[in-house]
Amino acid sequence: MDRTTIENAALKLFHERGFDAVKVQDICAECGITKPTFYHYVPSKDDILLRYNEEALDTVEAHVAGTDPEGPVSQLLGAYLVLIDECERIGPDLLSRITCSNLQKNHGSYDTRPTIIERMEAIITAGQRSGAIGNAGDPHQLYLSSAYLYEGLQFMWCLKRGDFDWRAQLREGLTALWQVKA
Repeated sequence: MDRTTIENAALKLFHERGFDAVKVQDICAECGITKPTFYHYVPSKDDILLRYNEEALDTVEAHVAGTDPEGPVSQLLGAYLVLIDECERIGPDLLSRITCSNLQKNHGSYDTRPTIIERMEAIITAGQRSGAIGNAGDPHQLYLSSAYLYEGLQFMWCLKRGDFDWRAQLREGLTALWQVKA
């Protein structure tokens, strides 16, 4: 038994029944383990979702580490689209639960890794230098504004239970914010 097996079983049950309807004992039964074994690997049900967020950041970090042959705007937008893919995979109900858990106690789920921030700022700077990004503002502020735009759209997607085209809204918002040259 390992943590990944427990997390996968829990996520399956969360999707089938809803987070609140799944008890730790249900996860244990699904995995064929005892509660002490569960708690040896996982501190809580909420921790399973919080770790999911870390995995999503791993995906973004890998995306921004390289280069995009289509240019900096494509790479920046792609980083947010990777996050959207991950959010859609977990679904609005579980993503809402992550938000609620962070409102009760800041688990840092909305903190971006310094390596991602630095890389996003460098990509913005490259976009400004190439002329693809017309907004000559401070790259750090442009990054923060784009991140907050994304987070606001994520909230709306959760609030509307997935019935919201946040991909289109994100593209339009980032195009306006960055003053993308056509």
